[in-house]
Amino acid sequence: MNAQRLQVLLVDDEEPVLTSTAAVLSEDFDVQLARDAGSALRLLALGRFDVLCTDFHMPGRNGMELLREATRLYPHLAGVLVTGYREYLDRRDQQQAQGLFYLVLKPYRPEDLITMIRRAAEAARLKREMSLITSGLAERKRGTR
Repeated sequence: MNAQRLQVLLVDDEEPVLTSTAAVLSEDFDVQLARDAGSALRLLALGRFDVLCTDFHMPGRNGMELLREATRLYPHLAGVLVTGYREYLDRRDQQQAQGLFYLVLKPYRPEDLITMIRRAAEAARLKREMSLITSGLAERKRGTR
């Protein structure tokens, strides 16, 4: 088992949801909390996170907007969007979100969220490794000219 725990930033504007979800996740991950997109972006600037897990429906910037901004600033960050709003799943949004994050629909079982966070983190890890490999290949190619 990996000794280093995944760093998860959990974002939700509803305090009871935030604290209960954090309690469940903290058994498997190191979790920090934010109540809105602005606070989340400030925490992201201060530390290294593996996964940003956010609720969709929040005042101000919604979870999808937060994930777009966060992954633009931190390309190797994995995203998990939690929503109970099925209307989110219209075709246009699905196409825009392709590859941006993993989706968890409410109501969900805690183990489903934990599995999705692990899956998102693994995808982000593979993305980082591919980036390192391709940048290494580009370096070698430049060096042989």
